[in-house]
Amino acid sequence: MLFVLMLPNKEQLREESDEWCLYMFIAAIVNFLTGFLQKFLFGIVGENITLSVRSALYQSILKKNLGWFDLKENSASVLTSVLASDVQVLNGASTEGVAVVIESLFAVVCGIVIGFSYSWKVSLVALGCVPFMILGGYINAKFQGGMSEIEESSYKDANLIAGDAISNYRTVASFAHDEVIVNQYDRYLEPSSKKEIKKAHLIGMAYGFSQFV
Repeated sequence: MLFVLMLPNKEQLREESDEWCLYMFIAAIVNFLTGFLQKFLFGIVGENITLSVRSALYQSILKKNLGWFDLKENSASVLTSVLASDVQVLNGASTEGVAVVIESLFAVVCGIVIGFSYSWKVSLVALGCVPFMILGGYINAKFQGGMSEIEESSYKDANLIAGDAISNYRTVASFAHDEVIVNQYDRYLEPSSKKEIKKAHLIGMAYGFSQFV
C-alpha cells in the first residue's frame, strides 16, 4: 500500500488500492478462521487431557492407604489444590505450548523464504538479530519458570493452615483463634509476596529486553 500511494496516476492508484485492500480483507478473514480453529481444537484437546489426568489422579488418590491421608502434605486442601491448579498447568504446557511452537515455526520458515526472495541482504541482517531475540526469550522464560516455582513452594504451608482451619472450624471458633490463624496465614504469605514483587520487576525487564530486540 505504501508503494501504491506513491503512484501519480489517480485511476491506477484507486485500482491497485482496491486490489490490495481486498487482499488484506481476505487475509484478515483467513487469520480469523485459522485463529479460531487453533484455539478451539487445541482447547478441546487440552480439556480432554486435563479431564483424563484429573480422573486418573482422583482414582489413584481413592486407592491410597488410610495412613497416607494422615500425612500433613496429603491433607484435603493440598490434594484439592493439586486437582484444581497443578493439573491445569498441563493444559497450558501441552496444548497451548504446542500451538505456539507450530505457529512460530511456520512463521519463521515463511518469513525466511519471503525475506530471501525479496532481499537476501536485509534477511541476513535480520537473521543476525535472532540470537539476541532467543536470548531475551530464554531469560524471560527462565524468570517466569522461577516465579511458578516460588508460588508453588510458598503457598503450600498457607494452603495447609487454611485447610486445617476450615476442617476444624469448631475448634478454632471455640478457642477464639480466628485472628491467630489469619495472622499466621499472612505471615506465610508475606515472604513469598516480597519475593514475587522483586521477581515481577526482573521479569518485566527481561520481557522489555526481548521486545526491544
